[in-house]
Parts: sequence; C-alpha cells; structure tokens
Amino acid sequence: MQKNYTSLGLMSGTSGDGVDASLIKSNGVDKFQVIKESYFQYDSSIYEGIHNLKELIHNSKDLNKYQKEINELARKITIFHAKVINEFDLTDQDCLIGFHGQTIYHNADEKISLQLGDGKLLNQLSKKKIIFNFRKQDILNGGNGAPITPIFHQLIATQKKIKLPIGILNIGGISNITVIKEPIG
Repeated sequence: MQKNYTSLGLMSGTSGDGVDASLIKSNGVDKFQVIKESYFQYDSSIYEGIHNLKELIHNSKDLNKYQKEINELARKITIFHAKVINEFDLTDQDCLIGFHGQTIYHNADEKISLQLGDGKLLNQLSKKKIIFNFRKQDILNGGNGAPITPIFHQLIATQKKIKLPIGILNIGGISNITVIKEPIG
C-alpha cells in the first residue's frame, strides 16, 4: 500500500499580486485530491516592492546592487507566507509545505534564478517541513527552472486517463509546454 501525503503548495506567479495555496492529499505517484484552495492577496507594500524591484533588476549584477532591498522584501514575503500557512490550520504534523517564493530574476543560461523568500525562516515561523529552492536545484541539474509543472501535468494526465501523447501549454508569466509521451512507470 502506498503512503498518502498531505501537502500545501504555495505559489506566487509573475503578476506578483498574491499567493495561490492548495492543500492536497497525494500518493506521490498517480493520484491526488484537492482538500482546499485559497488565494491570498499581497498588501500594497509587498506588491509595490516586487514590481519596483523588477523594474530595477535587469541583469545578475543588479542582484548585488539591490541586495539590501531584496533581503528586506524576501523577509516580508516569508512572513506573509507564514500567515497563509496559519490560515490553513494544519493538524497533520507530517504535512509538507512547498514554498516557491516570488521570482524576481530568472536566467537559465546563467544558471541563476532568484526567488524572494526564506525557506529556513518559514520553517521556524510555521514549525512545518518546508520544501523550497525548486528552480535553483532544477537549473543546477540541467533543467530550465520549472521542475514541478511537468510532474503535475503527468499526474493530471494519468489520473484523468488522458490518451497519450499530449502537450499541455502553461500560459503563465512565461509560457512553457509539457509534452507527455508515455505513462508513468
């Protein structure tokens, strides 16, 4: 029998307007069930901070130039995410929290992707297991920095028994496509 996991995914997209949160149960392979989903809008200081920084950061050198502003905003975003976690009143002590953070700079060719948010601080604030740095680890291992999306697309195709091969277009801030040629396993 496969173990079921309870996970809370936290995602803030290119619009930088807030956090989408989804609490699910999954066996981690081919089944998932949504328990609760909610959207939490950033306050104006976080929203403006994100968009002001995006206007200032044009290359990797700007990351050093604006390090103080980056650190301050990362802390605010982390504290905001801790409040989101508290809204879910999680009783499962083994619940995993997927923390994406807010992408402020991404360049797969340079192997740099910076998400605002501090996974270690979020762990301290929430007392939960925090999984983070998805993009960075994917890029360092030869990917383009979006490792979870294709896994989720595969899961949807499997659970919905969609005939393969298929392509799924994600038209978020930076469009990408997942091509699924064969089933899991």
